[in-house]
Order: sequence, then structure tokens, then C-alpha cells
Amino acid sequence: MMPHANRSSGRLSTSLASLLTDLSAIVGATNVLTKPSQQQSYTQGAIAAITNAVVAVVIPDSLVALWRVINLCAAADVIIIAQAANTGLTGGSTPYGEYDRAVVVISMQRLGGVHLLNDAAELVALPAASLQQLESELAPLGREPHSVLGSSCVGASVIGGICNSSGGMLVQRGPAYTEMSLFAKRNAMGEFELINHLGIDLGAGPEEMLRNLQTGTFNKNPESANSKSCTNHHYQHKVRDCEADTPARFNNDPNGLYEASGSAGKVIVFAVRVATFAKPTQEQTFYISTNDADTLTTLRQQWLKSELNLPILAEYMHKNYNDITMRYGRDTCLSMRKLPASKIGALYRLQTKIGYYLDKWRLPQTLPDRMLQMTGVFMPPSLPNSLAEQASSYRYHLIIKVADGNNKDDDNSNDNRSHGHIVAAQAFLQSHMQQHQGVVHLCTAAESQALLVFRSAATAAMFRYHNLNHTKFGELLSTDIALPRNAVDWDEVLPIDLQKQVSKTFYLGHFFCHVMHQDYLLHPEVDAKKFKDELLAFYDRRRIEYPAEHNVGHVYTAKPALHTFYKKLDPTNSLNPGIGQTAKWKNWRSSPIKEELNDELSR
Repeated sequence: MMPHANRSSGRLSTSLASLLTDLSAIVGATNVLTKPSQQQSYTQGAIAAITNAVVAVVIPDSLVALWRVINLCAAADVIIIAQAANTGLTGGSTPYGEYDRAVVVISMQRLGGVHLLNDAAELVALPAASLQQLESELAPLGREPHSVLGSSCVGASVIGGICNSSGGMLVQRGPAYTEMSLFAKRNAMGEFELINHLGIDLGAGPEEMLRNLQTGTFNKNPESANSKSCTNHHYQHKVRDCEADTPARFNNDPNGLYEASGSAGKVIVFAVRVATFAKPTQEQTFYISTNDADTLTTLRQQWLKSELNLPILAEYMHKNYNDITMRYGRDTCLSMRKLPASKIGALYRLQTKIGYYLDKWRLPQTLPDRMLQMTGVFMPPSLPNSLAEQASSYRYHLIIKVADGNNKDDDNSNDNRSHGHIVAAQAFLQSHMQQHQGVVHLCTAAESQALLVFRSAATAAMFRYHNLNHTKFGELLSTDIALPRNAVDWDEVLPIDLQKQVSKTFYLGHFFCHVMHQDYLLHPEVDAKKFKDELLAFYDRRRIEYPAEHNVGHVYTAKPALHTFYKKLDPTNSLNPGIGQTAKWKNWRSSPIKEELNDELSR
């Protein structure tokens, strides 16, 4: 990999200098970022983005400006990496490693907007529309978006979820998916074509269509989707089949790939049309804890095979995760309870910028975490006392939320079957736990919110734990896996040779979906790459698919079906090349022509 170069002290080729001038004319000079200090929060994501190929980060303020920007980039034959909220965990919207052409990162952060359709049963989301924004806008109407927990807490975008087939906590809804979108695809000649599959008449010509889309100048009661799908309608039946030897959902699943859905930046998505969901009239959260893994295994199997409605969520946390989140997650839990997602997103960007200057000034990267950890002792506990003792006293924990009224798992939520689910679920859980080891706690509304924030803050707490104790450990390896639906070995026991290389493990996941997020703190002397290869081979023997919901990014390999999908969407390999560890080179060549980049980035 090549080190990051400071372009402010170098000389660009005439063609790239001309491109930057033209881009500035469209979006304004202040929205064309060329200095590394300006670019840091856009080029740095969850994994280190080590590259010297980024010539600019461009921030358009309208869909028409975005269209003009991508066409300028196509004419200049530069790579485009489109980015929404930059909240991904596998580096899927940030540059990584070597490229054979110059790179322009396009941030969509100023392109927000939502248009409600058909009495809010559906909506059109623009590039920067966040899940949290949708939740706030739909709540007064008794509706909610596909995802309302987890990634929505940190400002994740709707389109980002669609492009990455993101999953989430909600058992009934499956991965984010739609077949209705408006996107620009770069053809084999290198030119962009605007494709309107929203099912909405937006006018004639790209710029007219995009103006009408942004201003909402179109029919808000178009024909309903019918033959086209705005959501994954089949997931409820799929997740209930706990005898199947394949996972319920995973990113390499060919059934989840359709134009914008699963595209991972290989097209430029201007808008998606998605379904909304009726908000339950009453909810109840149960906190279940046990020291016996079989208690949770049989609970999951019996529930999914029964007539009980699917719960809203069924989240698993191991005691190890509980312990570090209670100690290292106080400030994160407080911010998630008190701040809107937009403010949390701004804090993440500030943290990245601070990290840049700490590195530049040769100060410890752990300084912000140490300061926050010190102030955390003056903040409220991560969990209220009524839950903290239970969280510390047992090995395995489930957070299960059920609902009455307007439950998506019902074929007809308006009849009497849409009520009584809470009572039925409570009776089942209390009977089950009486027959097995453990406890079930009926949560108040405040306890429910605290538990869900606690679950959402866990990963950040684990990262801090590693950062502040990095001298005791080797590398941190995080995986995102989908177990077969019939698997009973979810409480992982590593082979002895792998166990010897691991200092600590941290497991949590979406239990009914059998999607697990597993983190391994290695011993200092362990070769992380070798360990990962051995671990993935262990997963393969268990017929586990990976990644499950965070998408391949630059961490995982795109399997043949996904690889083929990428090549079909982007024949010149000019949009987010290298995603899924695929080739980065122009026209999908097997090797780069480095002279092209060297000429463009001449000093």
C-alpha cells in the first residue's frame, strides 16, 4: 500500500487541476476538499484508509449538482467513491489501498429529504435521509421505517442500508431491500445513464427529473408497488424455518441483489422507494437470563415453530459484553439517550478529525477515550440497578420485545388476531423459564429503553476497552456471521489451537435470525491474518456465511454471485473498485497500469 500524500504541497496534472476547477464551479470551492486534514472524516472509516490517490472530497448540495459532478468525473476518467453517512463497519464507502486512477470521494451528507407516498404507506428517500429522520417524521403518523434500532442511533442512512443489504435487530423485516430506485449507472462506454425505476413520473431529461424529485414535484399517490417490491416480503416465513441448513440472511445471498439493493457503491443512487410499517399500539420487553445455553436454544426453536407472533426483536448478549458495556459504555449510553442521531454523527466526525491531529502531532491516539472514560465515572450507570444485577449474574441474556396491534407478522393486523400477543408471549416465556434455569424480568418502558440503548452501545464500549488496554492484547478481530437456521452450536467453542491464540471473546447478536457479531481479542504475539484465515476455515466447516449484514466492504471476499453482480452494474470498474476484495483496475483488468496514475498525480 502507498502512504497518504499531502496534496497541498504537490503538483497535480493539468487534467486533474482542471477537474478540480470545474468541480468547484458546480459545488463551490469550499465544498471541494483537497487537504488531508479536511478529508479525514470522509476518507477514514471503521478501518484505516491508507491511500494517496484521493484528489478531492466533493460535497454537492443538490441532486442536479451531484449529476453534474459524476459526469465530470466520468469525463476525467477518475474513480468515484460515493458516501452517505460513513457509518459502515467494513470500510465499504471509504478508499483503501492502491488504485490505478485518481479517486474522488463524493459525500451525500447535504442531500437529505423524504417524500411520503400513498398516505405514508411508502416513501421516497434521498441520499442523506437517515433512519432516525424517518423515525421522527413517521412517528406522528403511527408509522415507522424498516429499522428503528441499532444503526439508526448513529445516523445511518436509508440508502446506505439498501446498498449494503443491511439487516438489523428487527426480526420481522429482514434485510433492507427494494426493487424501486432512481440511480445512475456507468455504461461500458464510460458514460452515466440515469435509470428511473421508482414507478413515479418525474418528467423528461435527467436534470428535470432530479429537480422534480428533490422538490417533490410529482404525484404523491402513485400506483402502489404491486409487481415491484419495496421490502422483503418473504423473510418472516424464512426466519421461522429453523430446520433449514442455510442462514436466514447474509450479504452474499443472490436473492438480495437487485439494482440499488446490494450495490455497495457500484451505482450512484439518487433515491429509493421503500415501505413503511404500522407502529404497534402496545409493546412489552422481557429480559431473560440463564447460565444454560440450551435454555435459549430450545426457547428459540419452540417460539419459531409455534403459533406465537414473531417478536419485534430478540437480541442476545453474553456476560462478557455486559461487563465491559457497564464499565466502558456510560458516556455512549448517555449520548444515545439524550442526543439526536445527527449530533452523534457529528461527534463521530469530530473524533476522526481529532485523531488526525493527534497522529500529526505524535500524541497518543487513546487520549480522547481516556478523557471520556475518566469523566464517565460522573455519568449515570449504563443500566439501572433493577437490571444491572441480573446482567452481571448470568452468562447468557436475551432482550425480547413483543407487540400488540399492527404487527407485521400478522396476515391481517386489523382483526382480533393483532391483539393478545403480549399475554401469549409472557405466558410462554414464564412457563419456559420455570422449566429451565434462569429468570425472566418484565421491563418498564424506561427499563426497555435502557436495555436497547445498552445493546446499541456495546460495540463502542468493546472498542474502547481494547484501545485503553491495548498493551495487554494483540489485535482485535471482529466478525459478522450468519449461522444456519438449524444450528445449535451458537455458543461457540473454538478448536484448541484457536483457543490458545485468543485472550478474550465477546459475543452478541440477533438471536432469532441467528446472526452473530463476534469479537476476538488476540494475544500480543498472535499473527492476526493467520488467525483470521484459520477462523474463517472453522466457520466454513460449520456452514456459516459471512458477512451477515455489514456487507463485504474491504474486509470480506465477495462470492461469485456478488462479484458477477458488481461487474454487471459497473462494467468499467470505476465506482468503488476493490469492494469485496475484487480487482481495482480499470475495466476489471487483472493488473494495474500504474503509469496512468503516476502521470495524473505527477509531482
